[in-house]
Amino acid sequence: MKTSHLNNLRALEATLRTGSFRAAAEELGVTPAAVGQQVRGLENFLDRKLLRRSTAGVTPTDAAQRVQHRLTTSFLAIEEIIGLLKNRQAGSRVAITLPSSFAENWFTGRLADFYRLNSNIDLRLDASNRMVDLAGEDFDFAIRYSEPSSAVYDDTELFGDHVLPLCTPDFASRHGLSMRTKSLRGIPLVHLDSRTTDPDWADWTRWGEAFDLDGDGLQDGIRLTEFNSGLQAAIRGQGLVLCGVVEAFNALGDGTLVAPFGAARCCPAGYAYRLVAIRGRDLSPLQIQFRDWIIAVTGEFRGQLNAFVSPGANPD
Repeated sequence: MKTSHLNNLRALEATLRTGSFRAAAEELGVTPAAVGQQVRGLENFLDRKLLRRSTAGVTPTDAAQRVQHRLTTSFLAIEEIIGLLKNRQAGSRVAITLPSSFAENWFTGRLADFYRLNSNIDLRLDASNRMVDLAGEDFDFAIRYSEPSSAVYDDTELFGDHVLPLCTPDFASRHGLSMRTKSLRGIPLVHLDSRTTDPDWADWTRWGEAFDLDGDGLQDGIRLTEFNSGLQAAIRGQGLVLCGVVEAFNALGDGTLVAPFGAARCCPAGYAYRLVAIRGRDLSPLQIQFRDWIIAVTGEFRGQLNAFVSPGANPD
């Protein structure tokens, strides 16, 4: 069997998956010009266009779109074979990337149950807010707060989220906050800029309109760019913050934070937390066990979440 142009195909696959020569070059460790030359060399060899180039970037032709998924899965298979030849003990490893605040405030506290079942696991967590490319990096799963993933991935919805004003019990008492409150004028509010790309994630203006509060003062307060900073500001009693119920759930459960206007005064978000994996990639028995475990745990939590935001409703 003779296989040619592997480097050219790798450049094409990375460009199709990342959407640009620049992003593909960063992944492959070369220059964007080199990636472009590799793709052009493949086009010359095949005597057909694979990418349409314009000032706005590159877009795949129909021919390139037809082979994109097979290209990605083929290179994943090659990477797995290399790992086996290097005697990597993949059978005991589970590598996961997930948002940092979700990892800290929801995920890690529930891992003890899985560890009790699997004491020999080699668990690797990438707790960060970067969008990791599972096809280009060495991770088995991603947990993401996002829209449904592309056809390259297996995507399991775990649970959604809701946005709710939260503060400490003392803060609520000092400022007289209750379900009868109709204005937040003069109340220290925490605003979280660039919290998420979710178009349905409520800010203070949207939340106030949803529950008929006076709009004066809803733009005042502290502005932060990290969700966990906002959560900690609320826990320290520095302000009233619009939080995602999921990541604040433990603090609500132990009484550190309260929902002074009632749990029902929440705005549903649009995205959902999802378990994502490469479609067609073989999983070890331990990786399958982790997948089944996280789906079971999140299913139970989904019932608790629904019961919290909709008291009296069916839990699922």
